[in-house]
Amino acid sequence: MKMETLDERAVTDIGHAFGYYDYGGEHGLIDAFPSREAAAAFIRGYVRMAFQSGMLYATSEKGEGYIAYKRPGEKIRPRSALPLARGFLGAMNPRSFFRFARIMANGGPGLDKRMDKEKKPYLFVGMVCVREPFQGKGYMRKVMDLAFSEGSRLGVPVILETDAQSKCDKYLHLGMELAGTRRFGEHGVLYDLIKYPDAMGS
Repeated sequence: MKMETLDERAVTDIGHAFGYYDYGGEHGLIDAFPSREAAAAFIRGYVRMAFQSGMLYATSEKGEGYIAYKRPGEKIRPRSALPLARGFLGAMNPRSFFRFARIMANGGPGLDKRMDKEKKPYLFVGMVCVREPFQGKGYMRKVMDLAFSEGSRLGVPVILETDAQSKCDKYLHLGMELAGTRRFGEHGVLYDLIKYPDAMGS
């Protein structure tokens, strides 16, 4: 279901789930942020941006899981991007910001940029979250099915990127394919994943 109102408690929960994710022995791109709370603040800004852009969806009114995705041709209005900018800049001082930008530049273009260059349409998933009280209960599949169903309806692949092997494995289990990796030295790896629409197969 598309979100028509935004629950600030859910925004807080989503930020916490991302910012304080347990990477185990991995080095996720969380390390590019100055702190875990800074990462959580960035995600809270992203959620608000997605909501204002009409790109935020939930599994049900209970808000067990959330997903933000952008269809081909959809644009984020400048005004809608303000919450993300506030969350991003509020979480970092100038030195931290330039450090973050330098780290992110090292990985090269993602799958979305490569597909843009080839003029191939796709549905881009920018955020996936199952709130912590509902994790381990099958909601990850329900969240992703929202995007997969829309991708199949439109006849376009669904793509996303994630920063941990543990996360990547979950997406592979749900039927996505690994389309490439981008390495950021000691700061970890981004995994580019794709799921072709059911009509196309893969």
